[in-house]
Amino acid sequence: MKSRKRFFLLIILLSLPKLAGAQEAAVAAPFVPSDWTYHFQTTWFPMAHGTFPELYAGNPGAGSLEDWDEFNSSTTATLFLGRRLWHDGAVYFNLESSAGTGFSNVTGLAGFPNGEIYRVSDAGVKVIVNRLYYRQVFGLGGSQEVLPDDENQLVESIDVSRITLVAGKFALKDFFDQNAYSADPRHQFSNWALCADGAWDYPADLQGYDWGLYLELNQEDWALRLSSVLENAVPNSSDMDLNIAKANGNTLEFEYRYGLDSRPGKARFLLFLDDADMGNYAQALALAAQTGTPPDVDATHAYRAKWGFEFNDEQELGRDLGAFARLGWQDGNQETWTYTAIDATAQGGFLLSGGRWGRPDDQLGLGGAVNGLAASHQAYLASGGVDYIIGDGQLNYGPEIDLEAFYNFHPVKEIGLSPDFQYIVNPGYNQERGPVAVYGLRCHLEI
Repeated sequence: MKSRKRFFLLIILLSLPKLAGAQEAAVAAPFVPSDWTYHFQTTWFPMAHGTFPELYAGNPGAGSLEDWDEFNSSTTATLFLGRRLWHDGAVYFNLESSAGTGFSNVTGLAGFPNGEIYRVSDAGVKVIVNRLYYRQVFGLGGSQEVLPDDENQLVESIDVSRITLVAGKFALKDFFDQNAYSADPRHQFSNWALCADGAWDYPADLQGYDWGLYLELNQEDWALRLSSVLENAVPNSSDMDLNIAKANGNTLEFEYRYGLDSRPGKARFLLFLDDADMGNYAQALALAAQTGTPPDVDATHAYRAKWGFEFNDEQELGRDLGAFARLGWQDGNQETWTYTAIDATAQGGFLLSGGRWGRPDDQLGLGGAVNGLAASHQAYLASGGVDYIIGDGQLNYGPEIDLEAFYNFHPVKEIGLSPDFQYIVNPGYNQERGPVAVYGLRCHLEI
């Protein structure tokens, strides 16, 4: 407890000069590159769901959402530090404290409602170094752009045409699958199937981070990104497989920036290939037929590949209104490995800023996702199999539909209070359970 108090005291002391200088920074016009950047955020996100219909007799399975009232909350606090080492080269370090868990020990839903807590079922306080990486920019000449001070971003002027290299510990979501209207669960949509492409089984430890390399070529109208990172030794764990010749996660993304009726937009196409010691659903079913036991995908582990793709688009529709859409697919024959049990997804929604009613920092979001499973994945669950995140012991299959609405109210710029409502149809892809209504209040401070 004392160490936790010291951590928060350190955060507050470091934040005081930033608060004191916020007004002066707002009116400062000249560009001055910075050698240091530091920011802080903390988010408390309580959520609750009530009872819901359950048509089949018997007890829920090992991977089921509990059908009685549940209340859970998560708390995170993050210190973001950055230091310039030399020209266009910097190191970034993040220290994060987290506590809390999700409903039913984070099981029973593919589109889990709390994007703040990843796959952590231990409610105790954890303090980790979640990012530690070196970034080097190689300018290619031509026009420049000024990057403002932000979390993990120094104030600097760099070439628009550039190559960026990152090495160390980071989250793949820091660089890939970004979207101006739906990518940040601390400010925007929180459901796992809306704040990301649910069908991208991206490598990560329990908290969502990984070790590896990232490379980007940026031009005025497009960018090409590539990364290679470690894979998990087993699903839903922080144990990474160091046999990198056989276990590695590779991602490629192309981004094109365009204008539609003078309104900016971005289209992204992503490909991923994961090689890991994974199980196979069809093999698990065949083995179960021989032994007369429920299928167990863990019994079929072997080094094999899983691949998938995503289309991701964002489009400004008006002065304060934007829309997003994602289509994602993965080879669902291999077991769910690192993110969530979604083999195909279609999602979309709108984000409206509050400028029209005199509150430019506020945001209103409405979105939805329809998620599905591959045939062998369905059969595995219907035969009594359990993933690490879903498994009712039986299955009357139907697509899981996740709907979310929130209003992010800012009494001051640094504080966001977001009432959040989610409505989930066919939780865990089971037509005989749900629907489930989820209520939350996200409380966020950033400096």
